Amino acid sequence: MLDYRYRAFISYSHRDSAWADWLHRALESYSIPPRLVGLTTSAGVIPARLAPIFRDRDELPSATDLSRKVSEVLAQSACLIVVCSPHSAQSHWVDEEVKAFQRLGRADRIFCVIVDGEPGAGAWAGREHDECLAPALKQRFDAAGKPTGEPFEPIAADARPGKDGKADARMKLIAGMLGVDLDDLKHRERRRRRWRVTALVGVGVVLLALTTTLAVNAVIARHAAERRQKQAEDLVGYMLGDLDDRLREVNRLDILESVADKVVKYFASLPTADVTDDTLAQRTRALLKLGAVRRDQGRVAEAVDAFADALATSEALVRRVPGNAEYEMIKAESLTWLGFIDWSQGRLDSALARFVAARDTLVRVSTGRPDDADLLDRIGAARTNAGRVFEARGQIADARREYAQVLEGYSYLSRRQPEKLEWKTEVGYAHNNLAQLASKEGRLEDAVREYIADREIKANLFELDPTNNALREGLVASEAFLGRVLHLCGESSAAATHLRAAMDGIEALLLIDPNSTDWLDKAGSYGWMLGQVARVGGDMADAEKRDVTAVARLTQLVRKDGANVGWQRKLAQAQIENAKRLLANSQFAPARDAAASANEAIAHAMSGAPDDVTSQLVSTQALLVRGDIAMAAGDAAKAQDDWMAAKAAIGDTAVASKDPLVLDAWIGVRLRLGETANAGAEAIALAGTGYRDADFVATLEKYGIAPLPIGTVTSRIAELAGDPAATDPARN
Repeated sequence: MLDYRYRAFISYSHRDSAWADWLHRALESYSIPPRLVGLTTSAGVIPARLAPIFRDRDELPSATDLSRKVSEVLAQSACLIVVCSPHSAQSHWVDEEVKAFQRLGRADRIFCVIVDGEPGAGAWAGREHDECLAPALKQRFDAAGKPTGEPFEPIAADARPGKDGKADARMKLIAGMLGVDLDDLKHRERRRRRWRVTALVGVGVVLLALTTTLAVNAVIARHAAERRQKQAEDLVGYMLGDLDDRLREVNRLDILESVADKVVKYFASLPTADVTDDTLAQRTRALLKLGAVRRDQGRVAEAVDAFADALATSEALVRRVPGNAEYEMIKAESLTWLGFIDWSQGRLDSALARFVAARDTLVRVSTGRPDDADLLDRIGAARTNAGRVFEARGQIADARREYAQVLEGYSYLSRRQPEKLEWKTEVGYAHNNLAQLASKEGRLEDAVREYIADREIKANLFELDPTNNALREGLVASEAFLGRVLHLCGESSAAATHLRAAMDGIEALLLIDPNSTDWLDKAGSYGWMLGQVARVGGDMADAEKRDVTAVARLTQLVRKDGANVGWQRKLAQAQIENAKRLLANSQFAPARDAAASANEAIAHAMSGAPDDVTSQLVSTQALLVRGDIAMAAGDAAKAQDDWMAAKAAIGDTAVASKDPLVLDAWIGVRLRLGETANAGAEAIALAGTGYRDADFVATLEKYGIAPLPIGTVTSRIAELAGDPAATDPARN
């Protein structure tokens, strides 16, 4: 490249700051393949890295011209990268930056990254608002800044799902910046990655090659078939066990899929005479591994095919060899994976039936193996799965029974094998499950204590091995759960601390694998929770950033699998928080749009799982905020309709519920409808559990309910949260 101070200047609308952040990291962290470094192309001499990239928007002035500072930075930048969306298409500053760069005579060094909207939509009737290209990106300008009439079509990478996607968009952009062929860059990148694969992956590849060799020799040299097949299957056992575990620690789903797929194909290639029951069992384990990876990648239909094949094979093995514990456990695992799919798509009855069948199968097997740690671990997981479905259905007593046995089982394993950190991790998760139940039963102090116990365990484990992604993920979840319950208890400062720690942790994981559906799910959920904390704290800029990013991430997941009711529900929660922030800023039209999106998403979730209590609650919250927006905009009749619908959605559930969130919604519905007879007394009773959600308190104040007293439970929770005011006599 030529001698510029910056490799590129990123031009973007402040509403696309999350995309600009990603792009900045993606470019500056990219290490150019060594064989390209030093080559001279049309873009100049290729450097080792693309840093520094300029993206600071803080110095843009309020005047109509670009500041001298920004003009200087543009002149010192080798390229201009425009984040294209409907927001940037309407941005005065983005348009001016493109014009300024064209005036420098470097129009050919302008690159577009499309993140939303459609190029050319401005010319489509009714779709004008979808245009993503700023006016200056459609025509060329001369050195005086005058349009030449010549059309301008800059190189564009499309980062949207279903188009280039983030990874390919980044590669296309980098190829353009370096002046190299995209296919050549991809080829060199693939070659470099192959050389950089860890020694562990190298072992996997060697083992796969050896397995293939053994399989071929088994066909060619029949007299050595049994010996070679045994060797191959021993290696396959390692690949499906220790190697799989280690690859999961570094989240290498691509290699995991390759390993599992090759193993499945290996077994399929065996002559029928060589297929034994044990061979079928190994093939079934490989199918389960393959299905699990495909599920993690969002390829649900392919995952179901693998799991269903595994279940059919394992059931045949159990029928053929009754009493074989190994085959029974494989059947239980097949049932569990299919249960996960049912659960994610809202089929709670089917999910519960599969989880209970898996649990009962494992418990039956354990009667002959009472001290088998692996089997006790599987039983703990099966009980947890059953408990979570019971919890989703509102069967709290059944869920508590399962969770209590899970805690007892893992505590026993931890005492028996104190050196095994896995058992301590599971003890933490058991505390987390009991904390969720305590919260839903209105025992918020108990919930805080359980979440703190979980977080302490996870933090200690992560300190022992800070490079372990599974341990990091466990700590991230614990921070988020603790932060969320503290927010509900009114401890906003402590809540923000823990939620930010959770978000920082999940962002670090997403740098490793930005396409992990599980991590995107968590990032979306933690994002809207942080947005809520920022909003009630008055930091609307941070709230907007959190909301927009959360909605984008959860929308990405829903587009990948619209049948996943959990993702639909979380998207609805993010849009509800988005709508509340917009309403607080009196932005009624976009608030209505966000509320409409929330209602649409939760309607999808409800259609899949109408008996899920959390979905009923979120549906009520979506209707409440839609009514609030209508009332604020002067449409009292529309508000009344929405609030009556909210009352119908939550009424039956609220009658028997102790869940503070359900009671909050129920009290809020009746206050809005003027049914205040018992609302004040119920609000005080709810506050007595320690519930002090900021929106709840604000609603009570709005409708004339006296300030809530600070009870002893609230004070004890504040003390647990580390609030120095907890011991202040004025609080009691």
